[in-house]
Amino acid sequence: MNGLDRLLSEPELPYSGSRVGLLGHHASVTHTGQHTVDALKKRKEWTLVKLFSPEHGFFGKAGAGEKVQDSFHPEWNLPVHSLYGEHRSPPDAWLEGLDLMVIDLQDLGVRCYTYASTLALMLQACTKNEIRVLVLDRPTPLAGWIDGPNLDSELGSFVGMIDLPVVFGLSQGHLAHFLKSHEPSLKKLRLDSIFGDPETKAPESWIPPSPAIVSSDSAKMYPMTVWCEAIPRVWVDRGGSSSFQVWCMPDFPEALLTSLPRFTGIQASPIRSKTPEGEWSGLRFDLTDSKEVHPVANAVTLLCALRDELGADRLFNDPKSRPDFFDQLMGTSSVREQIQVGWSAEDIVKRWRVKGGE
Repeated sequence: MNGLDRLLSEPELPYSGSRVGLLGHHASVTHTGQHTVDALKKRKEWTLVKLFSPEHGFFGKAGAGEKVQDSFHPEWNLPVHSLYGEHRSPPDAWLEGLDLMVIDLQDLGVRCYTYASTLALMLQACTKNEIRVLVLDRPTPLAGWIDGPNLDSELGSFVGMIDLPVVFGLSQGHLAHFLKSHEPSLKKLRLDSIFGDPETKAPESWIPPSPAIVSSDSAKMYPMTVWCEAIPRVWVDRGGSSSFQVWCMPDFPEALLTSLPRFTGIQASPIRSKTPEGEWSGLRFDLTDSKEVHPVANAVTLLCALRDELGADRLFNDPKSRPDFFDQLMGTSSVREQIQVGWSAEDIVKRWRVKGGE
């Protein structure tokens, strides 16, 4: 049972008579597959009047970074306001007339996965407009994982808005309460969360919260391989059966295919894969021990190994590389700079763990 299931199991919904907005998406379903909207419209205590969607849209079909327009849902007869189009934070006019904002998003617990930023901005808007918030919690496949550097304030962006490690391992319900307790601007927020059964784990029948997170394994590998978005000479499977688990290059060093660095909790296997540019060599990553995985540290291990074989210029000085975006994803420029000047992976990771207090 997730938070939605627990809510619906109550004989009467709280805050009866409320006019309600819902921030959700296609993965907002009960354990039997009923969508949150369908479930709530059957209850008489609330009037559902507006829908809000994060990146990828309410139906989860838009690609990474693709702007989503506002729309109108013909079946439910409700407006759908996009928080990944003209606005990232809901304007005051969108919140007029609402008494309660229900948030029901399947998240990963990774800072650069933008649902965390969407949650934070919605909490701020609801605080300003004196709207109560109810978060219906869902388990994250990265629950309890902590890895990567904290956010440098000068590098704050929509892919890095919260001062937590890259992988912070909190579900949306726990993250909302963390933000309320740490952000002075949220002091007056009226916040409630409904959590699932403590034994609830990420569902076996996974519903991709975005097109490329096709499985819980994809979710767990995402913070290890997402950096390739800023290093275009590296190809990562996105949306296939091995999404975020395959990393290939046209000139992947043969030395790394025969003598791999050690990855914690992950088995790396040499592979040849068909990419849009042809058949390239690389690695496939498979989990061996979820309790020991440190995906960001593993990413740095691989990047340092590639640097040693190819040279730093081949990673970050390629005309198509986006070092600034790499820094935004990581939330700091120090990791890239340390890779470029020759630091070992062990020293880079040790530095952020000491600085972050891990």
